[in-house]
Amino acid sequence: MKVQYKMIALSVMVLGIGTLSISNVKGDEMNKADIHTENVSSMVADQSNKINSTFINKVEETPVTNTIENNTTVTENPVYESQNVTLDNQGQEAPKEILNDIKENPNSTIYVDYNTDNSNSLQALIGVSNSDSGYRNSYTSIFIRDNGELGAEVRDTKDNTNYLFATPASLYGSSKGKDLSNKVAFVANADEKSYKLFANGTMVFNQKVDKFKSIRDILGINNIRLGGVNREGTNAYSFKGQINDIKFYNKALSDEELLNLTHNPSSDTLIFKAGDSTKSNYFRIPAMYTLKDGRIIASADARYGGTHDARSKINIATAYSDDNGKTWSTPTLALKFDDYAEQTIDWPRDNVGKNVQIQGSASFIDSAIVQDEKTGKIYLLADFMPAGIGNNNSIKNDSGYKEINGKYYLKLHLNSESAYNYSIRENGVIYNDTTNTPTEYTVDKDYNVLQNGKYLYVEQYSVKFNGTNLIEYHNGNKVKMNIFYKDSLLKITPTNFVGYTESSDNGQTWSSPRLLPIFMGLYHNGTYLSPGQGLYTDNGRIIFSSYANRAMVFIMSDDDGQTWKGVQATLPFANATAEAQMVELSPGVIRTYMRTTAGKIGYITSKDNGNTWDNVKYLDIVHNTSYGTQLSVIKYSQEIDGHEAIIMSTPNSTSGRRNGQIWVGLVDKVTNEVNWKYRYSVDKLNYGYSYSALTETADHKIALLYEKYDSWSRNELHLKNVLKFDTFEIKDLVNDSTRI
Repeated sequence: MKVQYKMIALSVMVLGIGTLSISNVKGDEMNKADIHTENVSSMVADQSNKINSTFINKVEETPVTNTIENNTTVTENPVYESQNVTLDNQGQEAPKEILNDIKENPNSTIYVDYNTDNSNSLQALIGVSNSDSGYRNSYTSIFIRDNGELGAEVRDTKDNTNYLFATPASLYGSSKGKDLSNKVAFVANADEKSYKLFANGTMVFNQKVDKFKSIRDILGINNIRLGGVNREGTNAYSFKGQINDIKFYNKALSDEELLNLTHNPSSDTLIFKAGDSTKSNYFRIPAMYTLKDGRIIASADARYGGTHDARSKINIATAYSDDNGKTWSTPTLALKFDDYAEQTIDWPRDNVGKNVQIQGSASFIDSAIVQDEKTGKIYLLADFMPAGIGNNNSIKNDSGYKEINGKYYLKLHLNSESAYNYSIRENGVIYNDTTNTPTEYTVDKDYNVLQNGKYLYVEQYSVKFNGTNLIEYHNGNKVKMNIFYKDSLLKITPTNFVGYTESSDNGQTWSSPRLLPIFMGLYHNGTYLSPGQGLYTDNGRIIFSSYANRAMVFIMSDDDGQTWKGVQATLPFANATAEAQMVELSPGVIRTYMRTTAGKIGYITSKDNGNTWDNVKYLDIVHNTSYGTQLSVIKYSQEIDGHEAIIMSTPNSTSGRRNGQIWVGLVDKVTNEVNWKYRYSVDKLNYGYSYSALTETADHKIALLYEKYDSWSRNELHLKNVLKFDTFEIKDLVNDSTRI
């Protein structure tokens, strides 16, 4: 007969004497045999070399969504449940009788709802172990890290089983200064030979193994501990916080049951989410802009080949909000290529598959938005990448244009030739430049190729995985031939370009794409756009920032987007990704803040509306890694403490893209100097925080769209639903911040 144990514990805090603090682990706790001491997300595939720890290469993930589509509930009673347990590093034993129920079934599910302040860097929520001497590595645990990582271990001394499963950036940290609760679950399914992890309404990990080991199969298990693991009589990986609810089932609950059981809404909103109307699973590089009528436009890279940069398949997705960010329109694709199909693919995260990239697709990357306040037209710029081209492999000494009779034309080559003997002239007519005569070929406004007025077509590609091998294959669909595609009869130069699309209806529809002219001469590749906002100045100039080696290049229009020019500012560092954002401190005075290789945020100033710039100076208030990170900065419309103000978003950490902060700087109207007076922490210290976008809402709140993970880390590639949106009251940024 099965007995359900339910323990309701009053919130009584018991101080543990002589407990092991994970942050001060010594001796055996630090040796390589204990994989807890390593970065767990980098260790998953490495365990495949251990005895009886063979993983298959392909990680089989379920498409992730934070929207629960059904109302499936759990009808099965847990064999054990305990609620409202307050722990202070001492752990608490569960009744040993529960072990008899666990041993009845090879399948099991453990669900935990908890709160913690993350004072310990590594904590176990529950451990089922053999606590006898000599069996310290015989246990199953669910653990969390102070950087938002969720994981589980299945270990057995008997046969050297050492399974570790983990996904970074899975957990909620804090919001508006309050610690958030997390609802997580671990499933060991003997029928599928799989292990799964769920967090807050999302499946974050799903892997099958060749040699499955259930919890009951661990030799001599004799202990269940909340808030730790009993290893040879010592409470390891101690937990400090509140276990709101913990349930143990001796069956594998279904995915639907666990998506609902762990459903846990937070203040974060997902504007773009895995598997949405874009058919993308991954989003990066946020941008936002508030229009004159109060509508907020958001854009992001919709990345179909994991979170990899180009080369890959990447479109630019947009959405808008008319209620200050409370609700958002269904995302659409403002810039897209059709040479590769949009596919909702789970990209592998093992140490081999995670590095695989789509090789042949054209792509767009790194968008920026501005509105011409005179005409109301919106400009969305992005980098345009031909088939198979990214930053690393684009030709650096070729603009992709040629000069003919004092004019610059986009040059092309026939698929069977290497020389660029053709150019796109007026009205899209393609000329043979060796004879200076028009051919039967033309291009339309989307750069699609026509012959004698009829469209030419190529076969579209799809991709699929065979293990960790990526296969790119024709899928039978015909799409219009385009000069950016690898199968086009006439091809563009394999270098990078900057272009744009326009909207005259507040972002509901977008025009055909248009390439910008060259700004650095015929024998230099295009610049790289700084994602985020463009600037509309007091005198009606439109400016976007872009960068090249040792230079900022400001892309400007003084005639409402009819023509564009480039203004260069010299930088003291080479090969830097000098992504920058601008604010107009006072009429004609523009301050540009930028990513650098100096470990600090740099800034330059123009006092003539962007025509000339001074030398780079550095902020001492923020410390970044040597490779830096994009930042966001905006001018606020209202005074703060009697001063005009600017708002800046940036990570502030030298150990990765972490510790996101919003800074409030007060502007001296006489000197145009900025006093960075307030610093507000967006999340916990070690939680990921990468690219971000700020905008001021119509009701004068600060809206933030940001990457809630470390996008530089190879261990955090291909994470879903990590592009988060939130809003903040100015009074909170000031009153709840650290005053500098």
